[in-house]
Amino acid sequence: MSKKTENIYGAISSLEQLQVKLETYNKNLAEPSRELEDIAFEQLQQIRNLKLWIDSLYRYNGKSTSNAKKKASQENGKKGGRPPKEITQLRRRSGEIDNEIISLEHDKIMAIDSESVRQIEQSIDCLAKEKEEILIKLSEWEQSKNIL
Repeated sequence: MSKKTENIYGAISSLEQLQVKLETYNKNLAEPSRELEDIAFEQLQQIRNLKLWIDSLYRYNGKSTSNAKKKASQENGKKGGRPPKEITQLRRRSGEIDNEIISLEHDKIMAIDSESVRQIEQSIDCLAKEKEEILIKLSEWEQSKNIL
């Protein structure tokens, strides 16, 4: 176990012990005493200490590079790397449209009058057209990526 992990577990253990003391004093005292205030202050200090160690640990882990990370990065680069934000948004919107169409199909089945059915069908048609445009854009992007 690393030194940082030991410090984190030590701080957590200390907080748990202080919490038990606080609960005991809260049950026995009608008014807060100086000792209770000291315990609360110490607990606050331990929480700050714990946050410091956790932040330090995450900063350290985020900077680490291993052979596995390097190899994965190289493999992803061979595949073209991360797609542009616009492509990611188009893919996300495509999924949203699928969900909306499913919901509208359900509403269409549950619709009582023909006017409601007609409005739902119009909405489905609009979504289907939007989905088709998205698929065309995605296809064009895939083709341009393969040409390069």
